[in-house]
Amino acid sequence: MDALRVFGTVVDVLGWDEAFMGVQNDDPEAFAREVQAAVLDATGLHCSVGIGDNVLRAKIATGFGKPRGIFRLTRDNWFAVMGERSPDSLWGIGSRTVKKLDDMGIRTVRELASAPVDEMAARFGPKIGPWLVGLGAGAGSTEVSAEPWVARSRSRETTFQHNVGDWNAITECVRDLTARAVDDVRGEGREGVRVALKIRYAPFVTHTASVALPSPTTDLATVTDAAVGLLDRFDHEREVRLVGVRVEMTPPENVRSH
Repeated sequence: MDALRVFGTVVDVLGWDEAFMGVQNDDPEAFAREVQAAVLDATGLHCSVGIGDNVLRAKIATGFGKPRGIFRLTRDNWFAVMGERSPDSLWGIGSRTVKKLDDMGIRTVRELASAPVDEMAARFGPKIGPWLVGLGAGAGSTEVSAEPWVARSRSRETTFQHNVGDWNAITECVRDLTARAVDDVRGEGREGVRVALKIRYAPFVTHTASVALPSPTTDLATVTDAAVGLLDRFDHEREVRLVGVRVEMTPPENVRSH
């Protein structure tokens, strides 16, 4: 990241090894080659660079640039490159959404972009449905910010080596996971505002439930009682393979979250 910041552009850190750079340049490929050289000189590591007219296209373009390459993806070549690909080639679409789209007869990015917005809103919701259509067209934010990213929550989970049908043991597991998640929240110097419980039944069906805490807190007993209370919303006649606890936190001052 320090190597990227040398260029004097806005660097939006996406992960420990990935970032967006806010650049307007008449020869972006030449600029990308300079970035690659700087990273290689500073770290001894090669990198790929995606060029786009928004963050979505830049992110996807990086994949086409691998390994060690450069690729440009913009409005001009969006459908030529992406049109016949499956919707799960888009950043933000997973296998479950692809299955739902397939049920609607939508099997390519081009078909997603031309899907009726009202039908998509009815199937996925008034916000997600239109957003998916826009995603198919390659729509995305052009904002690149140097403000630090911060997590909205801390979570802990465990996967059992075998299916567990003893819900007393599951309750103890929830207590242990909650204690660890609360420790993480305290380490952030923040407080919990909501707790969520994830249960994956055997063989592979996941359900979640959540509840708001009475007030922002890091009191372990309060958060644990809320997490354990959520167990009442689950089917105790079924065996469990995974348990997870998530504690959503108060936002820190002057730092964005996403």
